[in-house]
Amino acid sequence: MFPLYDENRFKGRPFVTWALIAVNVLVFVWELDYTGLFVNEDAILKILQNYGATPARFAGAIDSDTLFTLISSMFLHGGFLHIIGNMVFLYIFGDNIEAKFGHVKFLLLYVIFGLAGAFLQIFFAFLPGGDPSIPAIGASAAISGVLGAYVVFFPFNRVVTVVFYFFFIRLVKIPAIVYLGLWFLLQFLSGAIGASGDVGYWAHVGGFVAGFLVAGFARVTGLSREQI
Repeated sequence: MFPLYDENRFKGRPFVTWALIAVNVLVFVWELDYTGLFVNEDAILKILQNYGATPARFAGAIDSDTLFTLISSMFLHGGFLHIIGNMVFLYIFGDNIEAKFGHVKFLLLYVIFGLAGAFLQIFFAFLPGGDPSIPAIGASAAISGVLGAYVVFFPFNRVVTVVFYFFFIRLVKIPAIVYLGLWFLLQFLSGAIGASGDVGYWAHVGGFVAGFLVAGFARVTGLSREQI
């Protein structure tokens, strides 16, 4: 299942969401140029070492360069499918959450969601079955936080989704609480069974939970905007 858009899209101008997409794309273009379309393995390794959030680097003394990777890693992607998937989710779900919190708060929370996901990924990397030598990259932890917040604020917004059924393709409208709930369950179960170490499932879980909790607190306390 792949989402196309949500039916209750924000009609304003989500400048921060657009800016985040633009920055991610620009960084990806730089990656392509630096690595020669991802064929130069030495260049790829250098990017991961310098800018990826490698859990092993957090096991000893932590310097400013290591802390910086928590931010820089949020803007790196490992291929076309990686960045396209992330940017589609950010484009679909980011505008409403930006409207709920405002531009500045949304940007701050986006980073916080990403950090929450990175910390959980680092924690699980040191548990049995984890690999602290694998660098974490991608905007998915931060975007997962956006998804968690979306479930709180817009649980019954319908997400128009492409569903592949054998040789048929259908467009199905799925309530956000169902679509994103199933997505979260898949991330959690994949992390729990130790699925592919190349995918930061726990980063997704950490970001989503952070977004869910922050949005829940904002909704209860009235810190979010009532109308968008």
